[in-house]
Order: sequence, then C-alpha cells, then structure tokens
Amino acid sequence: MANILFELERLRVNLRNKGLDGRVIEIIVSKARREISDAFDEQGASAMELAIEAGVEQRSPEFINDLKLDPGSMEIGTESGNLEFSEPPYPMLNRLLTNAKPMKDGSGVYKVIPVGATGRERPKVSTNIYDAAKQINAERAENAKRQYAAISPTGSRGSVQFRTATSKQDPNQQWVRPAKTKDFTNEVTTLNKELQDTMDAKIRDIVRSYEEGF
Repeated sequence: MANILFELERLRVNLRNKGLDGRVIEIIVSKARREISDAFDEQGASAMELAIEAGVEQRSPEFINDLKLDPGSMEIGTESGNLEFSEPPYPMLNRLLTNAKPMKDGSGVYKVIPVGATGRERPKVSTNIYDAAKQINAERAENAKRQYAAISPTGSRGSVQFRTATSKQDPNQQWVRPAKTKDFTNEVTTLNKELQDTMDAKIRDIVRSYEEGF
C-alpha cells in the first residue's frame, strides 16, 4: 500500500513549491489526511462485511468474533492472529442420549433422532459491520451451526428421516459429526489485496486533487 506519510509530505512539498503559506499548507494536508482516513473507513467497512459473510458461509462465529480492522496497517486480521478455525470430529452420541428411554430388556437406553435436511436456508448477512453486527452475525452463524448439526444420510435432502441412537453404539464411530476445515487465509489475503489496491488508488486521487487544486 502507498506510504501515506510519504504521500502527504510530497503534497506538502509541492504546495510549498507553489508558494502557498505554511499555515494554509498544513490545513490542506490535514484535510487530505482526513479524507484518506474516511476513505479507509468506508473501504474497510466493505471489506469487513465481506469477511463476516465468509464467516457466516462457513458457519464460524469464532472467526467473526475475532475479526478486526487495523487502521495502522490498513488490513483486515484477527485479534488472535489466527486464520484457521477448523473443527475436529465431534462425538454426539452422549448428548443425543440425554433423556433417552430404557430398552425393554434393560440392556441400555435408546432415542429416536430426526435427521436429514429441513429445507431451511442459511442466514444471510443483512446488517452493517463492527461490534454489534459482528455479534449478530456470529449468533447467526452459531444458529446455523446448530441447525445443520444433524448428520444427514445420503438421499435424505429435503425430507426428515429417523434413526435410532442407542447406548450400545460406539460413540467414536457412530453419530460423529465430521471434522470441518475452516481456513480463512485465502479469503483474508484476497480481501486485503483488494483493499490495498483500492486504497492505493484512493490515496493517489486524493493527493492529486489537492495538488491540482492550487
């Protein structure tokens, strides 16, 4: 990204060469600095919204809540510095057997579980960015995660089927939610590249406009 301090100093020198008063030059440079800051706020907000959408798409409230927009580096990142939020396999049998019924022969417990797609759509991002929106969208992603938590048998899409979970089943082999890869490195790298390219152009245009205006 363009060096803002260098560009502002270049503007200052060019205005000085045009014979402008020093106080006037500093007022102009301050205006240019504010305009650059406002442009970053606007472009950064758009990039953050796209990052939040990526988190919702992969149902990762952890990633969304960790997002930050760094005004120093003018980049999107995370508070932890981590972009990998993958989930390991998750055994669900014990949780599914909560309030299960005893088998007739007394050898264990069982519970009939509805599985399969329900036809609901994933939640969409419709709000703005930053603190409140991050929380809202993180909750949406968490709700989506719960909504799609059931293991869907092949061919069950669009209909609900039923399977029986029992205490005799192997909790490490049956009713295990598969591992999910949630690596946001490519998404964040791409967004930052686009943000930097956009800001380079904005900075040049802002500085040029003040140079040519006097």
